[in-house]
Amino acid sequence: MSTRKLTLEEKVKIVQEAEQIGFTETSLKYNVSSRQIYRWRDKLQNGGSKALSYGSKIDPELKALKEENIQLKKLVAKLALTVEIKEELLKKTFLRTGKRF
Repeated sequence: MSTRKLTLEEKVKIVQEAEQIGFTETSLKYNVSSRQIYRWRDKLQNGGSKALSYGSKIDPELKALKEENIQLKKLVAKLALTVEIKEELLKKTFLRTGKRF
């Protein structure tokens, strides 16, 4: 069985179709493993369509920035949850004691 190299446009089309109708159906239709389609999708999300071209690498600086961004988002979410919990506790405390802010 010969392996055919897909063009950049074909890969993008396959990923878009997989997101619409499902990865399993698309992988059977194009005779490509669903794992490969997931990898293409991840590359598209991280580095754009340029990252799908053969032999391309994601810029390490861009990758580091994206990882830092993810960590910062998690930190902000954690802090927001902490603030929300503290506000709820304060409301309960003021309701019990009858005092207001």
